[in-house]
Amino acid sequence: MKTFTVKFDTVDNAASFVKAIEDFHSHFDLIYGKYVVDAQSLLGVMTMNLREAVDLRIMERDGEMERIMAAIAPYIAAWISEYHKHNFH
Repeated sequence: MKTFTVKFDTVDNAASFVKAIEDFHSHFDLIYGKYVVDAQSLLGVMTMNLREAVDLRIMERDGEMERIMAAIAPYIAAWISEYHKHNFH
C-alpha cells in the first residue's frame, strides 16, 4: 500500500484523473479527513472538496505500480508545484 497527496485544480482535472486510473485492477481510495471514497468513481471524487489536497491510497495488484505512477504523476506534480509556489516564494 502506498499513499500520496494529490490535488485537483478543476472539475475537468478530477475527471481526467479518474479516467487515468479507471482501467487499473488496483484499488484506489481518496481520503480527506474522515471521508474515504473510491478514487475510480467519478461521482465519489466529485463529492470531495476539490479545493483541498487529499490523500490517495493505492492497494496495488498485478505489479501495476510503475504504470500507476506514470498515470498519476501529473496530479502529484501539480500539488508539489502549488505547494512550492505558496510556501517558498
